[in-house]
Parts: sequence; C-alpha cells; structure tokens
Amino acid sequence: MIRPLLSLGILTALLSVSLSVNAQTCTPLTVVKGEGTSVTKKVSAPNAGSIPRIPVGYRGNWDTDFIVPNNAPFTEYVATIQSLSNDRGTFQIRMFLKYADDTADQAFEGNIQLDPNQSQQISGTPRPDSQPYQVNVNVGGIKALGYSYTLSVEGCQ
Repeated sequence: MIRPLLSLGILTALLSVSLSVNAQTCTPLTVVKGEGTSVTKKVSAPNAGSIPRIPVGYRGNWDTDFIVPNNAPFTEYVATIQSLSNDRGTFQIRMFLKYADDTADQAFEGNIQLDPNQSQQISGTPRPDSQPYQVNVNVGGIKALGYSYTLSVEGCQ
C-alpha cells in the first residue's frame, strides 16, 4: 500500500518539474494607434481605395499592428482571436513579423472557424538573428463581414 502512494508522489513531483521547465513567460504587446493590449473590431467591407494614394483593394479595418519592445528576447509571438458574434464565423487570418530592414515574414495564413465566444491562438517564430519591431495581424474575409472579434498578441520566451 505504501509503494503505490510513494510512486504516485514521485511521478507527481517529476511531472510538475517537467511542466515548469517547458512553461513560457509571455508579455502582452501594446496596440499601435490604440490603447491597451487588445482591440475589438467588426470586420468591415473592403473599399475601392477612393482616398488618394491608397491602392485599389484596400482592406478597410482588417490590419492591426502591435509594438514589440526594443531588445525583447522573445522566441515566439502568439496572437489570440476571440469571436464576439452570435453565430459561427470564418475569419481569414494572416500574421506578419515586421523587421527594421523594411521586410516582413508571414508567420501564419489560414481560415479559422470560431463559434460564439470561442477563441483560437496562432503563433509565429522570429528570425534566429533578429527581432521584429511590430507584429501585424490581418483579420477579415468576405465570410467574416459584420462579425466582431477581440484580438491580442503576446511575445513569449
């Protein structure tokens, strides 16, 4: 009787050590031209670029940028999107890591179906020798027009 309890205690201790070693520390990133670390939006229809110098096909409010702090040692960027609509929506999502040399890496592209109040995380890894200065998340799609969501991004290490 003592042996199974002792074995269970040892197994529990080993699992807790293993889990804490793999745990990440994440820091919420601030929204560019916004307040706080999350943004709530309703997907708007794309427009035809009626404003001078805006290319045809401009995507309304589909893009949101997040600031990466200087000298951040992040090994992963994690975006969380939560649907606020009353029925299932399909969102087209792309995530880019933007670098100081005017380049960007596409970290994610795909369609995500979300039920009401359901959330989904996507992630991207920076270049081995460089950190981005911003993370851009593009949320939209014709099937998502009129759907609302909340978006946040964290840098993790």
